[in-house]
Amino acid sequence: MLEPESPLQTLRRFGLRPQKGLGQHFLVDRAAAEQIVSAALEVKPEGVIEIGPGLGVLTRFLVQSGLPVVAIEKDEAMRGPLGELEAACPNLTVRYQDVLRTDLSELTTAGNQAVIGNLPYQITSPLLEKLLTTVPPPMTIVITVQKEVGERLAAQPGTKQYGALTLLAALYAPEPEIVRELPPGVFHPPPKVRSLALRLTPRPDPLDSDDRRRRFFRVVRAAFRQRRKQLRNALLLAPELGLDQSSATRALLAVGIEPQRRGETLSVDEFIALADSIEQVTERS
Repeated sequence: MLEPESPLQTLRRFGLRPQKGLGQHFLVDRAAAEQIVSAALEVKPEGVIEIGPGLGVLTRFLVQSGLPVVAIEKDEAMRGPLGELEAACPNLTVRYQDVLRTDLSELTTAGNQAVIGNLPYQITSPLLEKLLTTVPPPMTIVITVQKEVGERLAAQPGTKQYGALTLLAALYAPEPEIVRELPPGVFHPPPKVRSLALRLTPRPDPLDSDDRRRRFFRVVRAAFRQRRKQLRNALLLAPELGLDQSSATRALLAVGIEPQRRGETLSVDEFIALADSIEQVTERS
């Protein structure tokens, strides 16, 4: 194993600078890194998938577990520090590719996997969706996100933060746990916002087919596209649902949802029931 050095020393030694375009904010606090890694490893995974290892701050702690670690890094400039670490650690494999274009299923089929990563803020939503919908799912996901995003993931119906991202988490990994709140100073360069390290525990997909899944998300998007409108009216403004006023009302009342409610007040189970009800109503039309 290589002698430990600070992330700032690594940056200087390799002549690197954080890339703003890639949303790079490197974790530089050792205690925070250890706590985040511990949260991923305490569930006893058989392997680890690290997203955006950067300078290898978390990676150094992960490889000490002896588990196979696959690190996915988009920035080719990180070949210096990561290549050095990979050469010293036989249980580490680094892939230089865009995680949004990576087939994560290839990795999650190799036993129970933990996913860990400091998610770039600008790709948090699509990356989170990719992680939660990967089949088979990882056994745990420990990610660092902007605090506002973390609050949206844990929001309750009827609150301002409640939205499509909340329902994505509620569907696939309800009740996210806060591992640690992270002030800007634990990163280099410091972001302008506070962050949260969260642990998500994926559950089996409650929607048992691609058709039900697509229908669910169509209804969710329709509801939040017009979140201040009454739900019946929001559904009518979504032509992809194929509803008129009568069928929209029937679909809502069939599952005990008043047409005057707003979409932001529905729970994930109510959205599932509504999506199924809309399918039944449109099939009979």
